[in-house]
Amino acid sequence: MLLRFSLFLLFAALGGAAITVQAGLNAQVARTLGHPLWATMVSLIVSIISILPMLVLFRAGPPTLSGIMDTPWWIWIGGALGAFFITVALTTAPELGAVVFIAAVVMGQMIVSLMLDQFAIAGFPSRPITLMRIAGVVLVIAGVILSAWAAQAATAQKRAALAVAPSETANQ
Repeated sequence: MLLRFSLFLLFAALGGAAITVQAGLNAQVARTLGHPLWATMVSLIVSIISILPMLVLFRAGPPTLSGIMDTPWWIWIGGALGAFFITVALTTAPELGAVVFIAAVVMGQMIVSLMLDQFAIAGFPSRPITLMRIAGVVLVIAGVILSAWAAQAATAQKRAALAVAPSETANQ
């Protein structure tokens, strides 16, 4: 049981690492194509192309029409949320930097996850909000604030150094 849980943690961490790299790469695609929405479209098309061999490899049969028709309409919002995330990631990650971007993503996920668990929304089983879980969210929020402050300080320091450097060379 612990091994299974550990493997899930490992895969979740690898997924987290992947979205960090994905945000940076998609931002480069956006610059190349001239607009973030084109980069989102390319990312989703590449995702489709990438998953097709996996469907064949794992012999995943096609879904049934009745299965699709019997689901609540709101479950399909997940695809739109994926497109939203990709677009937000590729536009904000270059401005925030990788650490602050991912910290903010995790903060948003943690805050919403409390509600999803508490009220068993979106297919999650009910897990009550506890003081320890709230403390975990507060620590993540503190981490975002600390990381953002450090990033802003480093950026300001770099700008100040660049502003001083040209005037020093002009006086020589």
